[in-house]
Amino acid sequence: MMAGNGRVLKNLVMVFASEGVGGLLSFIIVLLAARLLGVEQFGVFSYILAITSVCQLIADFGLTNLIVREVAKDTSKAQYIMSNVLSLAWVLSIIILTVVALIALFSLDTALQQSAAIVMGVAVLATYHSVVYSSVCRAFEQMSYNAISFVVHKVILLALIYLFYHLSLFSSSLLAICTAYLVANLCQYVYFVVVVRSRFIRFGFGRDFAFAWQLLKDAVPIGASMVVRRLTLQVDTLLLGVLATASAVGLFSAAYKVVQVVDMIPFAICLPLFPAMSRMAGKEPDKLPAFFSLTLTGFLIVSIPLCGYVFVSASNLIDLFYGQSYTSAVPALQILAFAIIGLFVNMLLSYVFMALGKQRFYLLAALSCLAVNTLVDVLLIPQMGATGAAWGTLLGELSYFLLCIVFLSRVQLAYAWFAHLARPVLLCVVICWVASLSPPQGVTGQVLFSLAYGLSYLAGLFVLRVFKPADIKRALALLTARQGRPPLADNSASGS
Repeated sequence: MMAGNGRVLKNLVMVFASEGVGGLLSFIIVLLAARLLGVEQFGVFSYILAITSVCQLIADFGLTNLIVREVAKDTSKAQYIMSNVLSLAWVLSIIILTVVALIALFSLDTALQQSAAIVMGVAVLATYHSVVYSSVCRAFEQMSYNAISFVVHKVILLALIYLFYHLSLFSSSLLAICTAYLVANLCQYVYFVVVVRSRFIRFGFGRDFAFAWQLLKDAVPIGASMVVRRLTLQVDTLLLGVLATASAVGLFSAAYKVVQVVDMIPFAICLPLFPAMSRMAGKEPDKLPAFFSLTLTGFLIVSIPLCGYVFVSASNLIDLFYGQSYTSAVPALQILAFAIIGLFVNMLLSYVFMALGKQRFYLLAALSCLAVNTLVDVLLIPQMGATGAAWGTLLGELSYFLLCIVFLSRVQLAYAWFAHLARPVLLCVVICWVASLSPPQGVTGQVLFSLAYGLSYLAGLFVLRVFKPADIKRALALLTARQGRPPLADNSASGS
């Protein structure tokens, strides 16, 4: 029998590997879309994606994370919970699709753009229902299914974009790309329906409307926090669309997509850690502080050099990925590089607060981030365009981080920030200063710089004794501590 927390290590490896491959494919998809559409149309596409992504999260409203938390605690209730969630999800989907159509009608200029937005709206709702089903896999801590789906979905999407564009099946490149998303997302939805019904539980539409309503109310703190958090990530794009030009949206999106690729790392790590942290918070609270401290240290050790790497390489990365027409995105990328540290740490803190049932702290931090980000955007975008939006993102993440530090003390999770930050930051500053004397140019230069940068940082970590064998052993012990495997749900309940 596999150890309970041993599954965390297995899931961590599976999800991290899939996020690496899938993340690379996602970035290739973004690059392909940016080059096929051009700066202005890529700006329109980014605006549509921002609207539909926020609407998807509103439809979710924290339900999927609530599913994971509740089913992980008692898998025998999985079928009952999921049947009622399914009914709720379809009601929310119809409402949200109507909202997307209305926003598209009043905010986009042409009928073609409006049609593309509606197609993308259906596509993201297909993803939403995929996430609902995939939450069962997460709750049972069998994330290999999610990992496989993530990679295969990106392969299908990339192939469809290439096929639809080059066969000229649609009247515009924008509509072709949106339709490719729709078909790929529907394939992913069918996959998860088959996996969940054949491997875990079968369920139909539940009729316990009181329970469904209670689920929605319980999800409000998580959902509100997640909606605010996602809106913060999209508010720059939305405000650029209102206060600046489509080209400014395209430039900012080009820079931000680079950072989003990096942001997939903490997301990939937190997904398998969340059920384990929820279990520790409920049954083994004495283990959570050590687990949190080691995880946060790891996040900092990884995010600090990534910040320096993107800052030094910004000019060459934009040129390699997007071409010279996107050169004006370089200053925005250099500013956003510093937000990488905040994105890493804030991701972990969000999941920690959810695991502890302290969604209120998550919500307050997210609201602070959104308020600061929006205020800075409104002040700077009219004069600075994409660069002003980048400053909004950075200062918003900083406010989120500072407020979370205050909240950590209220849940008795102490962390020695200076002791853990000083040596990695000093090491990164020295390496980046040397690298800035001769920044990378071209593909070969970037590859050589990446190797030299990574090896120098790793060597410095050991020289400065940031890594200690005892810490590594301690982390492995926490991950592989034996615990009984949660039982599979009873499939004999109603709703199959």
